[in-house]
Formats: sequence, structure tokens, C-alpha cells
Amino acid sequence: MTTDLDAILDRLAREVLMVDAEGRDLTKQYADVLRDGLPKLEKSNKRAAALRRDVIVVGAGIAGLVAGWLLKRAGCNVTILEANDSRVGGRVKTFHTTPEDGPAFSDPALYAEAGAMRIPTTHPLVNALIDQLGLGKLKQPFYNVDVSPDGKQTFAAWIRVNGLRVRRAAYNNGKLTPGERTLGFRVPERYAEMTANAILAEALAEPNSWITVDKTLPPDKQLEQQIAGWRKIIERFDGSSMLDYLRAYFTGQGISPIDQQSLIAYLGTLQNLTSRLALSFLHSFVDTFYISSSASYIELRGGNWQLPEAFVAELERELVMDARVVEIQWANGDHGEKSEPCAKAVHRGKPGVYARSVNEPVVKRGVARRNRTRFERELTADHMIVTVPFSALRFVSTSPMFSYEKRRAIIELHYDSATKVLLEFSERFWEWSEEEWHRFLPDEYRGHGSIGGGSITDAPNRFIYFPSHPTGDSRGGVVLASYTWADEANRWDSIPAEDRYAAALDGLVDMYGGGIRRFFTGVGRTQSWMEDYYAYGEAAVFTPGQLIALHPHIPTPEGNVHFAGEHTSLKHAWIEGAIESGIRAAIEVHERVAAGAQA
Repeated sequence: MTTDLDAILDRLAREVLMVDAEGRDLTKQYADVLRDGLPKLEKSNKRAAALRRDVIVVGAGIAGLVAGWLLKRAGCNVTILEANDSRVGGRVKTFHTTPEDGPAFSDPALYAEAGAMRIPTTHPLVNALIDQLGLGKLKQPFYNVDVSPDGKQTFAAWIRVNGLRVRRAAYNNGKLTPGERTLGFRVPERYAEMTANAILAEALAEPNSWITVDKTLPPDKQLEQQIAGWRKIIERFDGSSMLDYLRAYFTGQGISPIDQQSLIAYLGTLQNLTSRLALSFLHSFVDTFYISSSASYIELRGGNWQLPEAFVAELERELVMDARVVEIQWANGDHGEKSEPCAKAVHRGKPGVYARSVNEPVVKRGVARRNRTRFERELTADHMIVTVPFSALRFVSTSPMFSYEKRRAIIELHYDSATKVLLEFSERFWEWSEEEWHRFLPDEYRGHGSIGGGSITDAPNRFIYFPSHPTGDSRGGVVLASYTWADEANRWDSIPAEDRYAAALDGLVDMYGGGIRRFFTGVGRTQSWMEDYYAYGEAAVFTPGQLIALHPHIPTPEGNVHFAGEHTSLKHAWIEGAIESGIRAAIEVHERVAAGAQA
């Protein structure tokens, strides 16, 4: 792989924009593959007999399922090894009633997302896949901002910081007293009348201007403008954290270091930057395109778990559950380093790949599991697609070693923490009008009179989300009482899971009053992705410098081993990125098979 910075910048800019070296739209190409499939491989002639089409896919998250599904339909013999013994989907996970485990909450009709909860309508591949898998009828809006019954944003939820509690609408519209306007933060006078969102938008205006195209130009010239803009952004800011960027920007605006501290705390608290200030500027910058009050989202009625589950019927014979890969051997170890040939990486008498897996332990994290015997599986194939996070791959024995660059990426790629605490209530008190509230609760009115959305607090809960829709005829609902990332999530992780519910309820009571305790059913669920046995973190999030230093080596095949997963895309943490990567890896393998390539 080239190490020329100019070539790397060009490649990264094109990957952000999803265009290839010739300027062709990769999103459109991938959408065509989802719709039409990959070309069918030959079945019954001498050349077909020579095709090496046996493929092992490691991991049954979205990326692995998409890759395996496409390759099976094209005529490959696919085996998907999944460590989990009970579900597919990776970090798409819903707490819901199942025949095996029973209800997730006291009301069996209720469910809540442990993982991916909102799907931007601007992500075309995941939306197309939902339709193609017959799930389009389940699409319903996810309201990032609370709405009235007719769907209009109300911003009736709360901001609770520095001992002040204000409606988001009053804050956005400037209808606060002078003492409330900056919510207790020491904000310089020039910013005192601006919302945190407006200040951040102003701070990001310059890099945004670099990727704003002149619509009067022909499409190819517009693309050239965007590529040049992204190259400039990546080269200028890859080595910066969001904290570095904001300090430099406010210094340029003549803001003193003391005032900068408070101003950045203000932005961090309200714009969800605090926990990731030390991480890559580029990650938070890109997220501003997808997470905002103006963005629109969907979810699947009944839970997003139905997206990965929709693959299971077609891949039932290809899926091997309860098979955690602990060793990989592959055929090509030539990276300028001496390596011993791996005798196990032989398939049908030719160089191939080898995987050894183990099943779940009899006792896992203190929970005994009945009728289990420890055993191993050994498989060989012609090709392998590894979709598990690099944080998990770090604990897989690999022989021969991958290239130096790949090893550094596996060792160093940063994975962020994310933790959710969900509480079940027998009544959706947050949706009540003032009249309904006073009928049942003695406290001052703190309801929203609206649906969905969420509140912000500087208490440990930080971000609170309410369900966007009732579930059937149920009067209750499940509140995402705390959603945190990075260091804030790590602090929740230090609390035993069963003790998180009381702490999360206290945070809700602080905002909504003690009367709501009567409606708490006593049932909660929690998910720490850093504590998850297979995820080893919520998602890849670059630290400063990792985009240029690591990313060019993350998706690149090593011999006959290919790589997919959200971490191999530039849409970290999004289902769209996982789908992009699964399609790309399937195309790579298919091209090798079709050409009779020797990996």
C-alpha cells in the first residue's frame, strides 16, 4: 500500500464521499448490489469446478450477515461463525419478549433498544435493505425531538444544568430571564444571546464552507470541489481533538483562556461533546451531519432486532452459533517478514484459511449454564471475512502475523464506551397534559404534553430519551433514563448493573419530581457495550491522528483474509457503515472467486 500522503488524502476524501478513483458513486453501486445481487457464479463446467468459493465469515453482526447473504446468493459456500449463543445482530440489540427468555419487562408488549436506536433517513443503504427484506411496513419515525400528536416539533422536554431547569423551547427561542439565558455558564457577552447549537455552528462554519459546493458548476466539478475540501479538512484537522479545535477557534476570536473553559463546558454539556472532547475532531464533525434537531430518523416498530433477524431464515444452514473464533491461520504470510507456513490453512489441498472456535463456557460471568460441554470446532475454506471489532480481534491468535500496519491498527484503534440504563413505567407521565398531570401527581407540572424526544442534564444521566410511539394498547413505556459515552459511560460501568437503576431513577426524579416513583415498575435493563463479551466497546472512534495513520490499513485485505464491520468504514457507529463494509468485502471475495484468483 502506498504511504504517500497525497494519495492517502485523496483516498480518504473519496471514501468519505463514497466515490471511487474514477468518480463513480459507490453508494449507488452498492445499492444496485443489494437490489440485484452479485453476478451468479458458474455451476457445472470445468472452470466452475476450479473456482474456490468456500468462505468463512467471522461474526454475525450486520456486516457479516450482509456479506454472507450476498455471497450465498451468488453461489458461494458460506459458513458464518457467531460467538453469541442466542442472537445475531452484534450491536443491533433489542430488549424484547422472546420464547426462550420470556418478557424483557413486566409488560410483555414493551421493548427497548440496547444498541442502535435511530436510523437516519439520509442513510440510503440501510433504508433500502429494510425494504428489500420485507420490513418496510414496520418503519416508523424516531423522534429525536419531542413532537405534538400531529408531528410538529415542540421542544417541550427539559434542560437541567447548574441547578436550573428550563424547557428546550424557551431556551431555543430566547424566552428566558437574563440569569437563565446562559444556563449558569460564564459565557462571554458576544455569545450570551446565542444557543449552544448556534455557537457550535458558527465555530464549524469554516470547514463546512470548504465542502460546500457551487451548484452552478457541472457535477464533475462539484465533486472535485468536495474532494478538495475533504482533503483539506483531513490534512488540517486529523491530528486535532475537538478540544484542540475549539480552543484554536476561540483564541482566534479573541476569547481569553479562562472564558474558553466555560464556553467549551457550555457547548460540551448541551451539544454532547464533553465526553469526546479529547477524541478526534473529525468524528464529532462528521456526526454533526447525522445527529441534529433538523435530521429525520426511523425505527422499526417492534424493535430494530428484526433487521438482523430477517437474514436468519435464509442463512439458517450457514449460521453456526456459539462459536467464538480464537485462532486464525491463513495462507499468505509474505509481508517482507519471515513466517512459517501454516499447515492448517489448507483447504481441498490448496492454500486457504483456517479458523478454530470455542463455545460459550459453562459458567459465564458468574451465571451457570445448563447442559453445556466445552468443545472446539475447526474449519477451513478458501477465503475469510473477519467482521468482529478489532478490539475483539486483538484476542484472536493469528498465524502468520498480519502486516505491521494491520497489526498496529488492531492494537491501537480506539473503541469508545457507551452505556444505557432503561427504566419501565406503568404510565407515560411525560406525555401528559397539565390537567392529566395534576390528576395523578402532586408535583408542579413537568410533563411534555408531547411524544418522543428527550431531555439533557448535567446529572450522571446526561441524556434521556422517551419512546417515540406507544406499544399497542399499553399505557406504560420504557424510558432511556441514561445514555452516556466515553468517560461518563465508564463511571456507570463501575456501578454493578443491578444498582444502576436506582441511580438512574434518582436522576429522573430530580428532573420530573418525586411523584413519578409511583409509576416505576421496579424493572429495568442496562447495556454496557464496553462490558459486552463480544463487542469490546460501542464503536470505533478515532483518537487524533488515527484517520491518516490507521484507517488506510483497516479495510485492506491480507492475503485471503478480508475485513468488514463499521470500523472498516468511515461511518463509525452507524448501521450504514456496517452495510457498506459488508457489501465491499463481499465484492472483494466474489471478484477473487470469479477470476479463479489464488489468495
